[in-house]
Amino acid sequence: MAGSTLSLRYAKALLDIGVEKKIQDQIGRELDRVDAVFTSAPELTELFRNPKFDVTQRKAVLAELLKRVMVSPVTRNFLFLITEKGRMGYLKDIVAAFHTLADASSGRIRAQVTVASPLTEPELARLRTVLGKLTGLQVVIESREDPNLIGGVVTRIGGKVYDGSVRAQLDNLQARLRQSNP
Repeated sequence: MAGSTLSLRYAKALLDIGVEKKIQDQIGRELDRVDAVFTSAPELTELFRNPKFDVTQRKAVLAELLKRVMVSPVTRNFLFLITEKGRMGYLKDIVAAFHTLADASSGRIRAQVTVASPLTEPELARLRTVLGKLTGLQVVIESREDPNLIGGVVTRIGGKVYDGSVRAQLDNLQARLRQSNP
């Protein structure tokens, strides 16, 4: 079974439970916290992928981890299930699929915004409004900084990229100048 199909099935099952219990947003935040731990400690991911460690050892490590990262019983049981099934290596994909499904069911869309320096709350609110009008959905902004941009904003939303960075504008200007000077 392809990884994306598998991740989607697990995410959908978890979302269905979350919707039934009305805790889907809480589950999303909990999954993000657990995923952040795995992202910051690649050796954890390796442990869960390494056949040298059996399910009992993996579950013991997960239990210790979940003592530090508080999660609901639903999320806890889900994480133990994917550990038992040997699917913890798909956690990042499952989390992404969960957010996509949860956003779609709630009329939201995520926008990945890259900026040279942090945006202020009024700037974020204005960007949310503009993107909301563009998509017709409530926009959740995931912001990251890239000092190489010089200035401006690069936004990825709904499979499209809107590049309003100073770097892109300079590149466009340079290309137009080259075309006008043969």
